[in-house]
Amino acid sequence: MPHGDNNDCESVAVLGLISRIPQDGAMQDVRHNVRELIRPSKEEWASLPRRRSGVRPTLLAWLLGLLTVGGAFVADRGWEETPLGWEESLLPVNVFGGMVTNTSILMVVLGWSLGRRLPFASAALLGTCAVAYASVGAASTTAWAAGAVLSAVLATAELVSSPPQLREIRELSARLRDGMTTVVGEKAFLAERRELALGWWVAFGLACVSAALWAWFAADWTTARATTPPSDRESFEPNEAVFALAATLLLAVFCGKAAHRWWVHRYARQFVWIVPGSGGPVWAQGLDPSYGGKLEPKESDAPGCTCDEETERRDPEYEESPVGYVLLDDYCAAHGIDTVNAMNHDAFRAIARSAWLWDESSRVPQTKDDVIASSTGLLAFAGHVFGGIPVKRDARGMDAVDPSVGKAEELKQSDQDIPAWNEPKFLPPTEQGILDTIDLAPAGLTGTAVRYRHGRAWLRTDGP
Repeated sequence: MPHGDNNDCESVAVLGLISRIPQDGAMQDVRHNVRELIRPSKEEWASLPRRRSGVRPTLLAWLLGLLTVGGAFVADRGWEETPLGWEESLLPVNVFGGMVTNTSILMVVLGWSLGRRLPFASAALLGTCAVAYASVGAASTTAWAAGAVLSAVLATAELVSSPPQLREIRELSARLRDGMTTVVGEKAFLAERRELALGWWVAFGLACVSAALWAWFAADWTTARATTPPSDRESFEPNEAVFALAATLLLAVFCGKAAHRWWVHRYARQFVWIVPGSGGPVWAQGLDPSYGGKLEPKESDAPGCTCDEETERRDPEYEESPVGYVLLDDYCAAHGIDTVNAMNHDAFRAIARSAWLWDESSRVPQTKDDVIASSTGLLAFAGHVFGGIPVKRDARGMDAVDPSVGKAEELKQSDQDIPAWNEPKFLPPTEQGILDTIDLAPAGLTGTAVRYRHGRAWLRTDGP
């Protein structure tokens, strides 16, 4: 539905309930929970840009690190290098030079796991190597410097890919603000705070690990300088320092990411986006339309229902309603395929919103009001920086299903828009075997029901 229709009388009548704020003593308790509603059309939601996949910049940064380390080894003729003596290996220039070199090698081996963060960590580490080797006039200085500069270019390109999406989101939210508000429940705010704190907890953990490793290195170096040189003339090799430097670099990267999320969230937190369906830059469980093939636990109490019993017979280890609904028995006297097909059209329309009538890969029909006022949304949606907390309408406004719910996941440009149920094996049966069709419009529902002789009904609609 185009956004221009959002202001008509019908839309206001449907959505008006979520704009009402209690006028009694509870007003002070909920005022801080009120958020503005942003209601994009399906076209506007689908038009929000997605970021490119992070595989290419990660691969380029990894290859660049590999070439830089290899080029530096060749420039310094590392195969001719003789081991340092004990006293030489304790000199600060050699200790820190070996530290940054070995950390660079570690990055080449394990850097792929950093994903999009690799260009930033690589630029910082290779830049440190360039400074360290330039201070002693090493021949490899040029290789380290070139690697650092190119890594900085990759990191800059990764930073540039972020603002366009955020700018589009901000411009769209500013354009669609119409004064409509909703009360957001505490479970959504708990989930929001948990997701925001997660990045800082990771940074705190890295800070603790980094501090412990640096303390270990300082104690090891101090002890080594006070120790009589060993007789086998081995050199001082503080391996813990390599991991200490790596942890410090990761700490800087994660602190930067957490700070960026916090900064962007300052604007996003005041909005709840009403999601009009799939096709946007993020995905979360519950944002897609409802699908069939489900039976509510209370419906399994109907006379003659054998769905629960049949499922337990087939699987003795089955626990009652493990996913919040009962699995269907196709031969159940109350909810089987024959029961679906035996209904006259009026009886079918009367319960057409019951998920058990429909195939598990078929959508459940919606009313016109459902189309006007979607019941799902995202709190504090900010694209890839913060996907937003999935919320659903309840009696008071909108809230998360559970305080442990995670934020919506980012979708990339390379991600397919066609969901799994549109793959060939999930398509409805062929035209052969159709029993009849039922126009759902008289019941205020969208689409047409197609009933099959050997399967549950499918919803046929012109919508996406």
